[in-house]
Amino acid sequence: MVIRYLLTFLLTFILIFPANPQEVKKTGGFARIAGMGANPYIIDPFFMTVNPAWGAYYDDFLFGDLGSSANAAPDFGTGGVGQFIAANFSLGDNFTLGAFLTRNDFNGFSIAAMDPLTRVPGASLGVVNRLNALGNALSAVAMDNNVELLGTLQMGRMALGLGVAYTSTTSEQNLAGTQQQGGGTTEASASQIGLNGGILINFTNTLRLDASVSLILPSATFTPADGPESSVSETIILVNARLFSRFSSKVTLVPTFSFVTGSGTQDRGFIIGDSTQSTDLPSVTAFNVGLGLNYNVGDFLLAGGLSLANASLTNPSSPGVPELTNSFFVFPIWNLGLEWNMTDWFVARLGYIATTISQTSESSATQTPATGDVNEFVQTLFAGPNGATVGVGFRLGDFSLDATVNEGVLRQGLNNIGGGGPTFAYLSVSYALP
Repeated sequence: MVIRYLLTFLLTFILIFPANPQEVKKTGGFARIAGMGANPYIIDPFFMTVNPAWGAYYDDFLFGDLGSSANAAPDFGTGGVGQFIAANFSLGDNFTLGAFLTRNDFNGFSIAAMDPLTRVPGASLGVVNRLNALGNALSAVAMDNNVELLGTLQMGRMALGLGVAYTSTTSEQNLAGTQQQGGGTTEASASQIGLNGGILINFTNTLRLDASVSLILPSATFTPADGPESSVSETIILVNARLFSRFSSKVTLVPTFSFVTGSGTQDRGFIIGDSTQSTDLPSVTAFNVGLGLNYNVGDFLLAGGLSLANASLTNPSSPGVPELTNSFFVFPIWNLGLEWNMTDWFVARLGYIATTISQTSESSATQTPATGDVNEFVQTLFAGPNGATVGVGFRLGDFSLDATVNEGVLRQGLNNIGGGGPTFAYLSVSYALP
């Protein structure tokens, strides 16, 4: 009885009482986060890609990335790496509807990303890569141009968000003649559907929960003119949560948690014997726990924190080879950044990233393969984007341009005059509709 009354009170408080949350500025993007040391402890519209409930606060808003020229040529051409575009519109007082159009070089890890496990180093994952590695007569085309739709519902102190994304490719070959003559239809296809749901709850004027869950289901299939088909499928689950606890008008504590797991199966068809061989794919598991702090005074924001992460890649056992795991324990992870609105139209940013990694690699003991013995190798690494980051922002009314700056430009001084190096490394744009 007491529990029922407590639940009733909590729901009434959340759904009816008006919200007075921490101010959300309709500006920012991936370049802003990167310029502040890849900072996971700030509020930014880019986090809408992870938790669609943020769309309730970024209504009537256009944003996207112009990307970078890294690995793209020419510098003054189209096609910058990481480009995407998004729009979110209000439908009355309590509803919003938005959309993302992303490419296969999207920087985030969410349902907007395509075949995301291809990014795991040394894993040979990704459904398209795995299917094409089977040596089929027709290769599947890598997925691109993902479309995501998201909607939100605002109910007092609580906002709910739901997103769905889909992309697909196909290649088909039709040869004349009968199957005995080598004719027929051969098809290779790939598709991915993604679903995510999120919630934002302002329990009080000083306590906000940001939580979301995502499900990504990429798959690829090869269907020959004769014989069983081959297919590869993966299941990826993401969980993200942050808590913004404001202790004073200046200080907000931000604990964070994220978790991802991915696994899959591969079915290989053989014409001889009309059979199918099914195997498990390597599985991936990772989590991150952090504690950050926001110190905000006027036009100045200092945000940063410390976190630890653990990631493992497990290769299933096979005849004569035991199960092998490669793991990475990352601690400490420092993400530090500051932002200063120097004028009404110019924002300066500095950041710093530092990571220390302990890698543990397992391999099968070749001298005693039958016993399943495992060799283990442990080493310390300092891989990753360690060091300083620099960023700037330009505000022209409701239009914003944010950029990361090649810090080498600052060291060049007067040599920048007539120099040939790019000043901006990555660009994001946004516009708050009036």
